[in-house]
Amino acid sequence: MIMRTLISDGIVIAPRERLEGGWVLADGERIAAVGRGPPPAADRRIDAAGRFIAPGFIDLHAQGFRGYDLWDPSDENFLRAMRQMAATGVTAAQASVDPTLEVSRIMRPRIGRADGGARLLGLYFETPFISMEKRGAIPPDRVRPPSADLAREILAHSRGILSMITMAPELPGALDLVRLFRAAAGPLGPVVVALGHTAATYDQAVAGIEAGMTHCTHLFNAMPPLGHREPGAAGALLARPEASVELICDGVHLHPAVVRTAVACKGPAGTCLITDCVSARDRRVVDGAPRLADGTLAGSVLSMDRAVANVQRFAGVSLEQAVEMATLSPARAAGCDRAKGSLAPGKDADLVLFDAAVNVSLTMVGGEVVWSAEARNH
Repeated sequence: MIMRTLISDGIVIAPRERLEGGWVLADGERIAAVGRGPPPAADRRIDAAGRFIAPGFIDLHAQGFRGYDLWDPSDENFLRAMRQMAATGVTAAQASVDPTLEVSRIMRPRIGRADGGARLLGLYFETPFISMEKRGAIPPDRVRPPSADLAREILAHSRGILSMITMAPELPGALDLVRLFRAAAGPLGPVVVALGHTAATYDQAVAGIEAGMTHCTHLFNAMPPLGHREPGAAGALLARPEASVELICDGVHLHPAVVRTAVACKGPAGTCLITDCVSARDRRVVDGAPRLADGTLAGSVLSMDRAVANVQRFAGVSLEQAVEMATLSPARAAGCDRAKGSLAPGKDADLVLFDAAVNVSLTMVGGEVVWSAEARNH
């Protein structure tokens, strides 16, 4: 039996407006209606008690969370990570994992599952076709020059589950691989090719964008700094509206002024908040972020609720704009905005309740409550 669930007496953050005294009606796994004023009948009612009702956060770039790796062979450890992510408002995520046959076999049955936590959208390969110089914390043995044979091998074992891959456009043969991956089908549509871990010049980055690179892996991190005579990849990404960018708003990876500059250039519609979070089981957390022994940043311990709170302070944006960067913008970048990213009839009933400080109190995935502060406290 399909259950109609009503979340009422809240402040709804809808695609184009804020609805005071608003409500959202979920009919099974989909949103049936959104409005304000007298609510419709429902089988189950949830009182938002004046809190914000927003679309669920979408983290395009996560490796693990709070002690658990997303690629852990143990299903239970994987689910622990996804359930803890749900406690921070995340309803959907991409897993940044190694592009190996073994990892694809582990992850394939997890695509699309919720099981009491965030839903896994697809896989995000940050290797192997990246710059050795700009690999960051990625081990050198995971970096390989562009090869059509290797690309086809990766596509063969990840077909239907690979949703995004990072590449450095300056590498010989890279642009041909951009077209190869873009022609492949992922779980959300064509595979998205992201520009990142790159030493590209401005012209090389523009060539990558024009070849079909529509996204950027953590802007400014693992790429040369923006220069006034050689803008580099960062300059190209800021200047070209067709490419969306990721920002890690933990106050460590990027200075707040840089976040403000990026958002001013790209706007909320072109900016995607991510965590790049890791399990941090085997990393020292120093000054707010995991690091290698030499001090190189190795992911983050950021959560999406804190990213939404931080970007408001860093960039001087409204709550609605911050939410857009954590919901509709990443949904567009990944190709799932027809189903996710905003509270609109027909879309997935993925939503989150939080207060003005973005403290999450309830997370719903596909019409089911997967995390509740009230339940946790009882």
